[in-house]
Amino acid sequence: MKVPYILLPGTQADPLVVVRSGFWNFNAIGLFDGDEALAVDPGAYPEEIALLASALATRANEGSPRTIKHVILTHSHHDHIRGWMRFPGARVTIPRHVADKPEISRKRILDGKTAIDETMGVDDPDFAYPCPKNASNVHTFEQQTTLRVGSLEVQVHLLLGHSNCSSVVWIPAHKTLLSGDYLVAPGVPYCRWQAKEFEEALQWLRTFCEGNDVQRVIPAHNDIIETNAKILAAIDLEIDYFQALRPTCTELHAAGLPIDQAIRVAANAMIPFRESRDHVTTRAARRQDRDNAERVLKELS
Repeated sequence: MKVPYILLPGTQADPLVVVRSGFWNFNAIGLFDGDEALAVDPGAYPEEIALLASALATRANEGSPRTIKHVILTHSHHDHIRGWMRFPGARVTIPRHVADKPEISRKRILDGKTAIDETMGVDDPDFAYPCPKNASNVHTFEQQTTLRVGSLEVQVHLLLGHSNCSSVVWIPAHKTLLSGDYLVAPGVPYCRWQAKEFEEALQWLRTFCEGNDVQRVIPAHNDIIETNAKILAAIDLEIDYFQALRPTCTELHAAGLPIDQAIRVAANAMIPFRESRDHVTTRAARRQDRDNAERVLKELS
């Protein structure tokens, strides 16, 4: 695994800290103001969780270390819930949908985490699923909640689509949206739940980003997107993707093709569509084309 490093250092003028993981280009994110700090999806592995915690406590700070007051988990996928137990005294905020996951779903998430831990040589035997039942400092919200870090307002908005428990984080004073697993690879939507809800989430994102003049999106993986024009263009790439995929799937479904064949044909049809825009087709993108096609076709069925 590559050594984690600080991608965005955090300054008095721009108090956002981003630590880039060697695992899936994951971005552990934090925010500070005065003597308080907040962590969002605080890292995939102990090294970057510790690096984020240290940076939040000390960056642009000449006094005693800051208190990390809040931890936000945007959704329940295993790369996002790691590290929540490593901030003693912090209030942990999660969507209610995360806490309401049935035991079979929690087991699948924890088994996935354990499998990755074993591959990477991480020992984390005391990890527990984040929910109020497992810790008194875990708190849930329904549609939206507002936190304060020093004088800064931080909003968390439920935005179902990537998963059935996803949320995004908005920092109005810095016109910055922490988008979780939305816009991690603009033009290749990473839907892990239902395509229709993902498309609705994209429309919400576009309206929100345009209406609030969002100037920076920090996704949970890969590159930061800056300027409102580039953010809207990135969202439009994903909206256009589904506008190309859905009619193809509809035609294949109407033709009565077996679903496995229809998935393959629909996914292959997306390759020239994507290449005409970015000239790149990776193995991960092709795999996601198949996954997205399967989700659309299952809705049609």
